[in-house]
Amino acid sequence: MNCRLLALALCASTQALAAGFYFPDLGAGPLGRGATGAAGAGDLSAIVHNPAGLLELSGLRVQVELSAADQPASFTRAGICGGGTSLCPTVSNSSGAFLNTVSGISYRFGDFAVALAAYGPPSIGRYQYPDPRDAGTANAAALSAPQRYSLIASDNFILYPGVGAAYRIARWLDFGAVAQLRTVHVKQTQSLYVLGDLGGDLPEADAVATFDAKESARLVFGAGLIARPLEGLSIGLSGRPAVPVHATGTLDINAPLANAVGVVVSGRAARVDLTLPADARLGLRYDRPEWMAEFDLTWEGWGGLREMVVTPVDVVLKTGTGANEVDNPVAPIHIPRHYRGSFSFRLGGERELPSSWLPSSFSLRLRAGALYETSAIPDETLQADFPNLSRGAGTLGATVRYRALAVTVGYAHFFESSRTVTSSIVARINPLGSRPFIVGNGQYQSSLDALALQAAWAFQL
Repeated sequence: MNCRLLALALCASTQALAAGFYFPDLGAGPLGRGATGAAGAGDLSAIVHNPAGLLELSGLRVQVELSAADQPASFTRAGICGGGTSLCPTVSNSSGAFLNTVSGISYRFGDFAVALAAYGPPSIGRYQYPDPRDAGTANAAALSAPQRYSLIASDNFILYPGVGAAYRIARWLDFGAVAQLRTVHVKQTQSLYVLGDLGGDLPEADAVATFDAKESARLVFGAGLIARPLEGLSIGLSGRPAVPVHATGTLDINAPLANAVGVVVSGRAARVDLTLPADARLGLRYDRPEWMAEFDLTWEGWGGLREMVVTPVDVVLKTGTGANEVDNPVAPIHIPRHYRGSFSFRLGGERELPSSWLPSSFSLRLRAGALYETSAIPDETLQADFPNLSRGAGTLGATVRYRALAVTVGYAHFFESSRTVTSSIVARINPLGSRPFIVGNGQYQSSLDALALQAAWAFQL
């Protein structure tokens, strides 16, 4: 019923960077140097950062990468939970690491490069908070799962298979573009409240809704330029337009306690519609034979996401019995987000160790970096489904090369950030309408660790 049933994955289906629903981009090499890559990523993550960077990859290159991201997140809802006098407990995400990839093949011949690759967006696609259905009593459910109106669990799959190409327009200027077929499948669960204007924290009036939705493959594009005005200096600029999402699926509502007081659910279809933001990247890179440094500035136009609209299709809540039965069709639900544009500042570098330090045919390149990103989510609409606050990170990485084989590792740690919200407008969703019951106030804490391991084989044909 509520777009928060969909949002973690459906809204994570563009090439956004961090602030709204994501952490910085894929690619073990870029990740190790502060997640920079707009002026040249150095691996197949160029199709994410700037497709003009595909011209860096000489000959035939095959890349396989596995990344894992873990987001410890907690929420302490303000106020009393349940019918007694107990303060709400702190609840935490227990989903563990979420796996991802950016893998494929590229080939450069002369002034032209082409790549076939697939990747998921740089996001967390799985969350697990306490489930009220595991509690023995209604009051225990209220005490154990105070976040249930925002999110109970999510398990999502998103993939971007596609083709990228780059062309050297002039000795100093490269252009690249990418075309992909985005695929989305999301399953998400949360609680609704189905007893009209009856107030209070009454879990006996809850229903648990699970939305299982798919969107058919949607064509998405991106493009970028890399200019080299001076020796050693590269300037990159890339971007993607805003992308709509139209997903349909089944909505199953399990309301045993509500059924006991005469509320019956009929129908199980719904759709969600929203527009995801445009993004842009600007990168500066300076190369020397043994080292390089890079700075990126990124922008996401989350300010265009004012609300999400969920339209139930023939979903009806029936109350009463016999001649007193009343059908209450569930009208479209408008979920305010009030997001704002956000920025990310990234700085990193790498250095090649002297060959005399290493065995014959080996090379070793070390990386380090840092970044800071602002949050797109204002206090009034922050909740446990997207606990992404303004945050900073430190990164490390390395590449060991032996002849045609290169093995790269990248790691980023986002330091814990917290926010105490007292002005929330997030109310529990009640399809029958009721006085607002605010569930978004409280303390939010979040950190994140991302680790990527990549193997690549480069051959000169």
